[in-house]
Amino acid sequence: MKKLIISCDDLGISEEINLSIRKCLDKGVATSSSIIANGKFYNHALENVINKFPNNFYGLHLNLTEGKALNKNNTNIICDKNNEFKISARKYFLLNFYRSNNNLKNAVYEELKDQIKKVLSDGIKLSHFDSHEHIHHSPWLFKIITVLGKEFKINKIRFVNEKIILKTYFKDMFYKIMSLNYLKHLIINICNTKIKNSLISPEYFFGILNSGKLKKDELFLYLDKINLNKTIEFCVHPANQVIDKIKFQKEVSYNSFYISKNRFYEKDFLLSNEFSNFLKQKNVRLINFSDLN
Repeated sequence: MKKLIISCDDLGISEEINLSIRKCLDKGVATSSSIIANGKFYNHALENVINKFPNNFYGLHLNLTEGKALNKNNTNIICDKNNEFKISARKYFLLNFYRSNNNLKNAVYEELKDQIKKVLSDGIKLSHFDSHEHIHHSPWLFKIITVLGKEFKINKIRFVNEKIILKTYFKDMFYKIMSLNYLKHLIINICNTKIKNSLISPEYFFGILNSGKLKKDELFLYLDKINLNKTIEFCVHPANQVIDKIKFQKEVSYNSFYISKNRFYEKDFLLSNEFSNFLKQKNVRLINFSDLN
């Protein structure tokens, strides 16, 4: 039997995303969700999602690239004078090619530690780590997160190991090139060779090559090709329709990504009979990160 974790990212980014994830959890089509501790709508997520499903285990969507830092002592290191993160995901990967900077490492450690402490203090049961823009796959960051995992006894992490299926790899090439999904997939695979993962992770992942444009036929084929008794994490970004786009754009940065039509499609797809029937036919068991051992 194949095991599938269906993970909804970006809990805490907006009300629309929070409420969409709540519905997916309520209907049982999502088995995991990860929250952004510094998200502008973190409290909304706490009140309207996590408190509604207190027995669920949630991941922590570690974030160093968007919004304000929780730790206020890292100005000019990872934050600007307004305490906004100033280093891009691309640079966090590029920093692997430079000499280690202890001030930067300490700043990252303290910020991520504050994010962990915040969600734990709010009573959120953490099952695993993942990260915004997959920055935890930068090898030097992965080492810091491993240390924090031991410190807080969190021993599971998303590991982006997306298998190449030749039949679909070259489909929709123009989109995959323009969205940089091919490049992201390549960079993460290169970084994976430099990572010694001592934490527990699903064997496979789906959600990089199709990021921003889910194709159900590619997902179905991917799930078909994975061997029995393996665990796959399917990463999705569902959202409800934005009612007031002007208000939304004022409140949420990266607004074009967060109001992408693909998010609405992903939500509808998760809730569809077609998807649930496929899982039944293929004898796929839905699990949570907390079920991994």
